[in-house]
Amino acid sequence: MAGIGSLFDEMDLVIVRSSPRNGGLPIPSNANVIPLHQPCGADFRRKLSVIGRLPYYLAKITRQIRAADVVHIPIPGDIPTLGLLVGWMLRKRLLVRYCGSWAETARTTWMNRVLKNGMRLLAGAKSVMLVTGEGTEPPAPKLHWIFATALSQSELDSMRVDLDRVLSDPPRLVYLGRLSEEKGVECLLEALATLKQRKFSPLPELTLVGDGPQRSKLEQVVHRLGCGDLVHFAGQLNRTEMADKLSYSDICVQPSLTEGFSKAWLDAMAFGLPVIASNVGAASAVIGADGVRGWLVPPSHSSELARKLTDILRADLNWPALRARCRSYARSRTIEAWSTRIGEICASHWTR
Repeated sequence: MAGIGSLFDEMDLVIVRSSPRNGGLPIPSNANVIPLHQPCGADFRRKLSVIGRLPYYLAKITRQIRAADVVHIPIPGDIPTLGLLVGWMLRKRLLVRYCGSWAETARTTWMNRVLKNGMRLLAGAKSVMLVTGEGTEPPAPKLHWIFATALSQSELDSMRVDLDRVLSDPPRLVYLGRLSEEKGVECLLEALATLKQRKFSPLPELTLVGDGPQRSKLEQVVHRLGCGDLVHFAGQLNRTEMADKLSYSDICVQPSLTEGFSKAWLDAMAFGLPVIASNVGAASAVIGADGVRGWLVPPSHSSELARKLTDILRADLNWPALRARCRSYARSRTIEAWSTRIGEICASHWTR
């Protein structure tokens, strides 16, 4: 939000009120926050809650959009979708950012398809349409790829990174992100259990950084697989605490079932950590060929992930060179570079 806000004189954030929690980034000090009541429940119950309070949501959203010059809308999501409809009806300049997987996956919903088609139809001089990801060709005519990042230049400059370190003994794996089904963490745990069953030595240790609705289930999976001695649940961490974990880890593993452009890839690479990721979203563009900045595996294939881990941990790799390539890539993907790129795209649309 600070990156978007830096492009404009003033910024109002119309966001759903929620309880404070650890981790994340602070809201910019110059932002005016307009809180909305949180919808009740999840999934279908949440949708019913939004419908039941529709007059309230529309009134609050319309009041703010009517006074705005530009409306930034990160989608998908129920409240942002209302904002998109209101902004279009009021003929405002729209800055729409699709934050999920643009490519079709098993988790793509009918609403995702509706929103994507809507972006294609609305793209034009008044509406800037951004898709989270990376590629050599645009996702669709008049749409633009944009990467995702939480790295600031000052944070990168303040990091103490040892790019010369080799693989630890035992190797240290780390996962960064929400503990939810679409992140594929259970697949990673099964791969680790496979290594243990095959008596791989030395067995890697795994730290899970993040929290979410699947944590209780994942703790049960760890117990069932007999990997309690290998897996540590670190919970939700702030940026400083996360940096401490990354500074002594060796490899980041992100086994997502669906993804657009994971900020975790860059967070890890900033510390010189190569990434093992499912081949979803922008992973192939970010990670490159095997061994450039990490490795790719098929989503939902714990056996393939176990095989890839085995190959990597046994290989004679030039770890300092690999870590340097990762760090160099992350340095080109800061919040400052992100907002500059968005500003360039907006200027090209709105000054015609």
